[in-house]
Amino acid sequence: MSIDNPDRPDLDLEEGDWYCSMNMGIDEVRLAYQHISFALETWPGSPARPPEEQEWLMIMKSRLFAMMTEYAFTEL
Repeated sequence: MSIDNPDRPDLDLEEGDWYCSMNMGIDEVRLAYQHISFALETWPGSPARPPEEQEWLMIMKSRLFAMMTEYAFTEL
C-alpha cells in the first residue's frame, strides 16, 4: 500500500518503508551538489556500477540544484 504524502509527491513510499529527513544550510547543499556532480562526471558506468546508481545521482543533482535555485530566489 502506498503512502500518499501531498507535501512530498516525490516520495514513493510503501507502507513500512523507512525514510529520514535532515536539515542542511546552503553551504552544505552546495558542497553536496559539487560532490554529486563529480560523482556523475567520474561514474565508471555499467557493469562496473549498477545503472540505478547513475539514475539516483542524476535525481539527487536535480534536487540539490532546485534547493540552490530556491535559495537564490528567496534569500538573496
